[in-house]
Amino acid sequence: NNTYQLDNINRVYDIYFDENTIFFDIECTGLSPRKSFIYLIGYATRKDKTITITQLLAANESEEIDIIKYFEGMISNYDKLLGFNSTRFDESFIVERCRKYKFNTKIKSKKHTDMYLMTTKARCLLDLPNYKQKTIEEFLGLHRDDKYNGGELIPVYQHYSLMGDDKSKELILLHNFEDVKGMIYITDILSYPELLNTDLRYIDHNIDGDKIRFEIETDIPLPKPINKQRDYGLYIIKQNRIYVTLNLFEGELCTFLPDYKNYYYLVNEDIIVPKSIGESIDKTCRRPAKRADCKVKKKGSFLQLPEKIDVGTTRVFHTSYAVKETYVDIDDINATLLTKITKYMLKH
Repeated sequence: NNTYQLDNINRVYDIYFDENTIFFDIECTGLSPRKSFIYLIGYATRKDKTITITQLLAANESEEIDIIKYFEGMISNYDKLLGFNSTRFDESFIVERCRKYKFNTKIKSKKHTDMYLMTTKARCLLDLPNYKQKTIEEFLGLHRDDKYNGGELIPVYQHYSLMGDDKSKELILLHNFEDVKGMIYITDILSYPELLNTDLRYIDHNIDGDKIRFEIETDIPLPKPINKQRDYGLYIIKQNRIYVTLNLFEGELCTFLPDYKNYYYLVNEDIIVPKSIGESIDKTCRRPAKRADCKVKKKGSFLQLPEKIDVGTTRVFHTSYAVKETYVDIDDINATLLTKITKYMLKH
């Protein structure tokens, strides 16, 4: 057992690595659970800011089932598991090895959060080249210089298993300890997918020429800032604040009426009139209105919306019927709309 203190506890730790969670990582003699075995299970528990890392080392393959059973006994006291690439590898490996021993593991009954899979859900925010542990560590500014990777450690373990020397044993345990500790620190990366699901609170907005700028607050502070440019604007996230700038359009736009079948289009005047009025007009001067005819023009300032965003019953405007770009009148801008736009921007 080894203990250390976390420097900073944020909301993400309380969500994903609370006192009812075990963080775990295994070391194996190969990638195939049918041809290889687990020789080390490292797991961590939390008590307030104190982290305890426990390592279960098998002297040889015959002790594998012993460390699995010990670990199984530990996780029975916890409801949640946390790891990195742990559902696809660590958990699956343990299940397959338990099948060999005809041992009924309950690992799949736990609520299991895989940091790798969770992080990939925030691709729209992070835009990393890949989502490997090393890449995430670099992004977060965590620089670890590992002397060995898991594959390079296998011959070191094999030497220890044969000779039982303390130097090899210490090297194995140190590598796994640093690996588990390092992975716990990258729990911060879960701030980004968590941000996509948390509540956003409107602070204020102002109109500056052809731009509208507004500020949003969240409960999730990000460890590293994010900024993204879109065709219709940009956003910058610092800590728990989102600063958004959107483009405004000045000119004349049209809003189209949904009940076009209730109108006539007056050909010579390029206007529409209700059918109840149009019935008295010469038939050569009118025809049934089409969707594109049923428009009401307005001059002013408008906010361009992200593509396909749902603004409910708020009136929307277009440059023409065939154009997809959608706008809202600046008089219709409110906190609910700006919060909805921010949520959309974060997820797309």
